[in-house]
Amino acid sequence: MIKIEEKDQHVVKVFEGVVRRTLACGKDVLMAKFEYNKGSYVPPHTHSYEQVTTVLKGEQKIIIKSEEKQETIVLTEGESCIIPPNHEHEQFNLEDSVTIDAWSLTP
Repeated sequence: MIKIEEKDQHVVKVFEGVVRRTLACGKDVLMAKFEYNKGSYVPPHTHSYEQVTTVLKGEQKIIIKSEEKQETIVLTEGESCIIPPNHEHEQFNLEDSVTIDAWSLTP
């Protein structure tokens, strides 16, 4: 077991109004805490791995696209979503928000 103290968690500004703190990163999974300012935006992107997001505070609109359809969901405090691998997604932060996100790093 490896303990990761808060002082050792890597913090980076990802986009304007979006800060990511890497809570833990193992061989197969990464978990991060995100802080979003109201009105901040995460542009469309994809990744080859599954993503799980849980909103601890705030409200977010997430648009997920596949070849067959586009789905728009709004998440509020306590709600979660799963974004499948290789699905384009973007995010609008409707309020100041905090999330915990986890990614499976293996395809």
